[in-house]
Amino acid sequence: LRQPGSTFKILSTYAPALSSGEKTLSTIYADEPYNYVNGRPVKDASNTYQGDMTIREAIIQSINVIAVKCITDITPQVAFDQLLKFGFTTLSQTNDIYQPLALGGIYNGVSNLQLTAAYAAIANGGIYTKPIFYTKILDQDGNIIIDNTPETSRALDEDTSYLLTSAMEDVVTRGTGQNLQLDTKMPVAGKTGTTTSYNDLWFVGYTPNLACAVWVGDDNNKSMGVMTGSMAPLSIWHNFMSHAVAHVPYAD
Repeated sequence: LRQPGSTFKILSTYAPALSSGEKTLSTIYADEPYNYVNGRPVKDASNTYQGDMTIREAIIQSINVIAVKCITDITPQVAFDQLLKFGFTTLSQTNDIYQPLALGGIYNGVSNLQLTAAYAAIANGGIYTKPIFYTKILDQDGNIIIDNTPETSRALDEDTSYLLTSAMEDVVTRGTGQNLQLDTKMPVAGKTGTTTSYNDLWFVGYTPNLACAVWVGDDNNKSMGVMTGSMAPLSIWHNFMSHAVAHVPYAD
């Protein structure tokens, strides 16, 4: 289990905010000095503030202050409940229903598998599919011995899924995930994530047919170093996906 960093902004904060109808991608927040309720300041990665911006732009630039302001408005409890719908089983009822949930600051962390499945739900129009590793087992005569039909549930409404995908396409075209366009011109949507001291580096993204999350880090939770930054998972994701969808028919 690892800290998911800013990849959680989409799942914990913006998904329930848009789904509730309280916020839209055009809702404006001020990127400015802001503190958690305990008085600790919220800082953006750049240590600068850019003033008023929309939620769409905050997603594109991965602005911490706006994510924390937004989760405060919708309440951490609503955010926590949404994450349960996305299939996360490692969250703590006691320790995680707080503002840092917006930025992936959680007690136990999450698995790459569950993080991928959550983003796949957004790609799938809001329908969550519980991850499985086989669909059925047959005997030598072709009779089904074990049927493992995937379990599905609605995690998010289709409209919100569409809007989040649109915003995360902008992440790739002009935000923190630039240079991930595929040679086939297949659309790509996704979100970067970096935790404190560069201990965990993420990119979670999808095309119309395939979702993939890449984590880069050290088993001993040591820093990857500032020079690695967020580029390592982006490069790995791009190399893998370029091969994976090379012969997949174009879709949007």
